[in-house]
Amino acid sequence: MEHPQELVVRRAELTLGGRAVLRAIDLELARGEVVALLGASGCGKTTLLRAIAGLAALDGGSIAIGGRDVTGHSAQQRGVGVVFQHYALFPNLSVRENIEFGLRAAGVDRAAATERAQSLLRLVELESHGDSRPARLSGGQRQRVALARALARKPSLLLMDEPFSALDESFRVPLRRSFRRLQRQLAQTCLVVTHDREEAFELADRVAVMFDGRIAQCDSPATLWRKPATRQVASFLGAFNLIEARGAPGTLARASGCWALPLDALRLRGDERARVDLDGGLALRARVGASYFGQQRVSVDLEVEGGAAMTLWREHADAPLEPGRWVDLVADGAALQYLAD
Repeated sequence: MEHPQELVVRRAELTLGGRAVLRAIDLELARGEVVALLGASGCGKTTLLRAIAGLAALDGGSIAIGGRDVTGHSAQQRGVGVVFQHYALFPNLSVRENIEFGLRAAGVDRAAATERAQSLLRLVELESHGDSRPARLSGGQRQRVALARALARKPSLLLMDEPFSALDESFRVPLRRSFRRLQRQLAQTCLVVTHDREEAFELADRVAVMFDGRIAQCDSPATLWRKPATRQVASFLGAFNLIEARGAPGTLARASGCWALPLDALRLRGDERARVDLDGGLALRARVGASYFGQQRVSVDLEVEGGAAMTLWREHADAPLEPGRWVDLVADGAALQYLAD
């Protein structure tokens, strides 16, 4: 029977310089699934990717790829493809030769390697650049060459370490969306390391949020957006107003912990979109601080009566809110998530 999971990591432990970098990590990827490891620098996400690739040895636990235990195997024996942040292309080889390199090293004859490289150049839309050297390409084109090279040997698992972070945003966003279309076309199983929340949510079927060598929560973007497991996850995602339970009004009062309210669930009273059931919900008064115009929305800083800080998300077309103005706010109780300490 075919193994349903392409990657299974069990109780992975790794210590570097006396510091625990991975702490009892459990992770699974189904075939054709994309999972993003999301976290701040030093949380262990790149170390976990390197351990899966066979570039760092575990001190404890196991790694299985395609139903085969590869814990003690070398990187060459694992059959994975790796795309690094800074491409790592051979500057003295042409684009086509870079893609062929791994195939030739594995003993594939020149004609078959060239045919495979040519098909991948078509796939990543670089067919006319096969004879060029990497230095003549843009950053986005070089990253596509690196992706084609990683796919050349048809890996069961593709590992990507901050693959788009070195690119300007104008190139980064279209390239990662192009990659997502290609990944779906190939049904390629993929693990992506990123510190960019928007990138993780856009690329992945599930996002594993990491802190201090542990996975705090691994869920779909939709679940993370509405149901963070802990205060730490909610705070890191930056998409929630956190309201302390102690001393909160009415039904929000608890002995400890906090309430997480998605930023897009807070509305101005009277807003036609604010169809709010206040039974168990929120009714607040706040003073407007500053407004910040982003690509997707306007973020408004608020100071709630009593001193708590909150954020209101608004559409660009909404009338601006002047600093110092007092506003009435409402939120449906169904949008509130209680998080215990």
